[in-house]
Order: sequence, then C-alpha cells, then structure tokens
Amino acid sequence: MPKSHEPAFLVRADARLPVDLKLNPRKFREGWDSVPSSDARVLGNRVNRCQWQLVVDTEPLLKGGLGKTPRAATTSALNLALRQVSKSFNAARVEYLEVNKYPWFYLAKVAVYRHTIKQDSPVR
Repeated sequence: MPKSHEPAFLVRADARLPVDLKLNPRKFREGWDSVPSSDARVLGNRVNRCQWQLVVDTEPLLKGGLGKTPRAATTSALNLALRQVSKSFNAARVEYLEVNKYPWFYLAKVAVYRHTIKQDSPVR
C-alpha cells in the first residue's frame, strides 16, 4: 500500500472502460485492480480524451480497521471501505491512510472517495 501522502487509484476488476484508456491495472484484492500512480495522476485527462467522464463523489468513506500488524490493520480498513462502495461506482481513490501503533494492536484509518468512469452523454 502506498504511503499516506500518495493516493492509490482502484478500478473494479469487471469495470467497462474505454479501450483507448490503456491503464495497465494490477490485481489489488478480490474485485479490485490498482492503477499505477503515473496513470492515476493523468487519469481525468485521459478519460476526457476518450470522450468519457470521471465523476467523483466528494463525500469520503472514512473507515478504521484493527490488526496485529500494520498490514493487517490496513487490509481491514480498506476492506471495510471498499465493501461500502456501491456497484454504481466502478472506481475508488484511497486518499488518506494512517496507521497508529497501540500496545496490543495497530489501528489504520482510511479515506476512500468513490468514482465513476462513464461514457459521456451525447449533447442534444
């Protein structure tokens, strides 16, 4: 998982995307692929060039997860957040990740923004 200051962009594994987008996603976890950060930085422009839209829900999903290791806590928090991304959203951006150590466990906090990559509606 990237550091907290480097956002991660995720796309549903079964998402219908423009052929010309050419993202090179990598398997992230069941049902989700991660987009390389170099592709994610220019994603909006690339989507627009394909005459599609990138629509962002400005309200983040804020979740926390516990684990015996930082990785386990992060996995728990991400799983909780991604389960709440409804099927109407085919992508998500992990904008914030913080892991804190406590005496017997780790607590990870994440902020996930839901996205939809969809075909532009024709102008009438």
